[in-house]
Amino acid sequence: MKQPVIECIRNYIMHFPELKDGCFLVDFLGNKPIEYVVETVPCDPVYKKYTDGSCIKQFLFVFASREFYNEDVNHCLENNAFYERFEDWITERNFNGILPDLGDSRYPVSIEVLTGGYIFDADTNTARYQIQLRLLYEEV
Repeated sequence: MKQPVIECIRNYIMHFPELKDGCFLVDFLGNKPIEYVVETVPCDPVYKKYTDGSCIKQFLFVFASREFYNEDVNHCLENNAFYERFEDWITERNFNGILPDLGDSRYPVSIEVLTGGYIFDADTNTARYQIQLRLLYEEV
């Protein structure tokens, strides 16, 4: 039985060396820092269709975290820097062909960042930061 693509992506991101201790969930982000989540984003699963009937599929997703948040500029800069380093990590691994393991019948083509990291939601003590990505893959 194939693993869900979202689980493969979660397993891939868990290798990011700067993840702090905390929960790493799928499609649910709690309200206590530090937590991470990978969430699916609705999209047409077919990215490119070929005349022979084969296709390249896409899987859009968000990597997000619940972080401590306040008016301290240095703290906010560090939260943003975490997402810049994550973007660099994804870009470098994609360039080097280090892609998520999708199992036997799916073959990754690329993983790319679609948006930089940004605050999606904030209150006086915590904020949700997120970044949107796309995985392209072939399925046989």
